[in-house]
Amino acid sequence: MSFRPYQQEVIEKIIEKMDRLVVMATGSGKSLCYQVPLLVVKKTGIVVSPLISLMQDQVMALKQRGIKAEYLSSAHKDYTIQEWGHDFRVEYKQLDKLRGVLLDVPYAGLTATATEKVRFDITNSLKMNNPYIVVGSFDRPNLFYGVKQFNRGQYFIDELVEEIPKEVANGSTIIYCTTIKDVEQIYKSVMNVGINAGMYHGQMDGKSREESHRLFVRDEKQVMVATIAFGMGIDKPNIRKVIHYGCPKNLESYYQESGRCGRDGIASACWLYYTRSDFSKGDYYAADLKSENQKKTVTESLLEAQRYCLTATCRRKFLLEHFGEKFAADRCGNCDNCTVLRQHRDMSKEAFLLLACIHSCKGRWGLNMSIDILRGSRAKKIMEAQYDKLPLHGLGKAYQANWWKALGHQLISLGYLKEFVTDVYRNVSVSSKGEQFLASCRPDYQPPLVLPLVGELAEEETRSAEEFKILAASESEG
Repeated sequence: MSFRPYQQEVIEKIIEKMDRLVVMATGSGKSLCYQVPLLVVKKTGIVVSPLISLMQDQVMALKQRGIKAEYLSSAHKDYTIQEWGHDFRVEYKQLDKLRGVLLDVPYAGLTATATEKVRFDITNSLKMNNPYIVVGSFDRPNLFYGVKQFNRGQYFIDELVEEIPKEVANGSTIIYCTTIKDVEQIYKSVMNVGINAGMYHGQMDGKSREESHRLFVRDEKQVMVATIAFGMGIDKPNIRKVIHYGCPKNLESYYQESGRCGRDGIASACWLYYTRSDFSKGDYYAADLKSENQKKTVTESLLEAQRYCLTATCRRKFLLEHFGEKFAADRCGNCDNCTVLRQHRDMSKEAFLLLACIHSCKGRWGLNMSIDILRGSRAKKIMEAQYDKLPLHGLGKAYQANWWKALGHQLISLGYLKEFVTDVYRNVSVSSKGEQFLASCRPDYQPPLVLPLVGELAEEETRSAEEFKILAASESEG
């Protein structure tokens, strides 16, 4: 039997009764790490899992191989646990109580998304004794990562659904939605074009969810439209596309969910569609949290997901570095930012205006305040702070607010600006890289700053150019 990287050494440590923490990418074979030792020592193992769909997959696969396995679930509260998704941590912190009951039994924690801080929390919470820790690569080279902005509504859904028949011949598709309403709307549209689809969300009864899950795993359903209640740990090798209809609330969720794709190593694609309103849901996600620190963490996590959506750099590099893994190259060659030919433009003058305005605000406000100043707003908060007296006030009227926002996010992704959370508010300040740029500028001269036109910046450039043509045409006719 041949093992994947790290599997054999983890299995051996478990047999030696060592506590261990295993952090390996989705699809890298973590399940085998705890299944094989139990067969070797011929003893029963207890597996604690957050989702029923994951339990069903594991038990079904083991039984098909003639291995005795069962699962026990708290079905009446299942939907609540599932909707918590990757934030489900409270009960897990009580697992250390089993230490007093199951003596001389090793503990194993297995995850695909633990940052260094989370790894520390896991080993502490489970009271692991000198644990053997394995951290594999988070990279999934066969996965293509792409991001697009969209406008919610039936028109976009129809466009999205039209593309699906091209994919289902080669494998399955999962469409993740942030709301049950979106799940039901997209499911209906997929069925209307003759694609056999399944639906999965927390308000469905347990039997319906189980049946939908079973048919999808057996390839009797080509598409699954679901909330985050579905998919964590799904062992289905031929999923060729994972679509996120809306930005997830953190990158841990996104990595885990997109990781259902291409588990057989064959080229597969992960597309994330976002709207600007997705980035303002921090208050909604943090509504039930009592601790200010927890609320801040939720806001920061959403902010990092926003940065991923808006970055002009390699998306694979961004994801890997989020989890603390260095990616040597600047370009992976397998994401939209690395493969799409982008237009570039010298943005030195505009960047100077925005950086200088933010510098004048001394990090006390978010991006919108500086944009309002540049566009000449005389709103009450601007007048009270006397920002209307700044020399920069009104110098950016030529561009719409959305254009300035797109430029601001581009400068954040390239490291000229840094966005941070104070309490639950997002503020922005000039980074050391941005300070160096400002220091090299004069009012009548700025060194070239050629930026790629990506995402919203490209769209706003196109829109501005079209508006200019219309204006020029009307003036010539006059």
